[in-house]
Amino acid sequence: MNNPTAIEGAKKSFIALKNPYASVEKVYPMIIEQFQKENPVYYVGVKNRSQISQSFIKFLEAVGIYLHTLDKASIAGRAVDMQLKNPYTGRPMTGSSSGTAINVLLGINDIGIGTDGGGSVLAPAMAVNLIGFISPLLDQEHMKNTASKISTDGISFHPSLGFITGNFQLLWQVLHTTLPIAGDETTLEIIYDPNDFSKVEAAQWRGHIHEKVLSFKFDTRDCVMPRLKELLKSCDVLVSKEGPVDTEGLGDTVLGHFDERTQKMQRQGNKGFLRVVNMLGATAITLPTEEFAVGVLLICESTPQKISRMLRLAEKWQKHSNPYARYFSDCGEYYPQEFGE
Repeated sequence: MNNPTAIEGAKKSFIALKNPYASVEKVYPMIIEQFQKENPVYYVGVKNRSQISQSFIKFLEAVGIYLHTLDKASIAGRAVDMQLKNPYTGRPMTGSSSGTAINVLLGINDIGIGTDGGGSVLAPAMAVNLIGFISPLLDQEHMKNTASKISTDGISFHPSLGFITGNFQLLWQVLHTTLPIAGDETTLEIIYDPNDFSKVEAAQWRGHIHEKVLSFKFDTRDCVMPRLKELLKSCDVLVSKEGPVDTEGLGDTVLGHFDERTQKMQRQGNKGFLRVVNMLGATAITLPTEEFAVGVLLICESTPQKISRMLRLAEKWQKHSNPYARYFSDCGEYYPQEFGE
């Protein structure tokens, strides 16, 4: 993992101040002074919501991560942000940690922190081919004291913190600082749907592989949750392929509650288990694939042992770099040489 330079840090702030996709609410450009220290410096954006504690952000400075931006989020926590656009498609951006995902894509931040109630971190990360991670064990003492919420479909939940990044090594470093993760060489018990992955792909996962049809993932939350909960009890990791997120429809429950036509539009948002991970108190990571807005979702129960095993599988998973990200993260594209210069 290459260490960022002060010049790179300055360019991040230049893009943030330009705010080309209206995804930034506040910038702290003077963190460039942190480069005077010998340790690596990484920039973090934070969803501008009160559930995220200042002490947690301050704690991340121990691994060289400093607050750079406050990020815009969708109004009322909606699963689709009707104000921000997905930089790739021009369609409404997936929410509710919409600005946080955009600002990582743009290269403004190395990592972002959001809150996830019903997919609000995992879905926006997937929508722009980034890595997303959530767990109720992140800043657990603070988060369990936050007010519970009621989803549009009437389910009570507490939000969890989550990370969005394009840098798996940085995420790995952060998680080893913020979660109780220990080395574990136990053979993994893995559940997957053969309609999502071939037997050849599954054979590379190095564990006891169990096939289950998981097509119910797109049913209503109240139908999905009890079935998924039972499956998670019987395995270390459940693997689900989901998406493309919000490219063929809009996976938003507000819209989906009107009639059969809007319910179809919601289902075509292609959000499956990611909608209920947090509501079950589970932990998950989504990894981008070569397909646009499609991710591999690894889910486990929120115990240190199972999280360790899940991350061991994620670490060995084939990583796909995005060859088109430079169109968004190149500072020179936002400050081009103009006519006559």
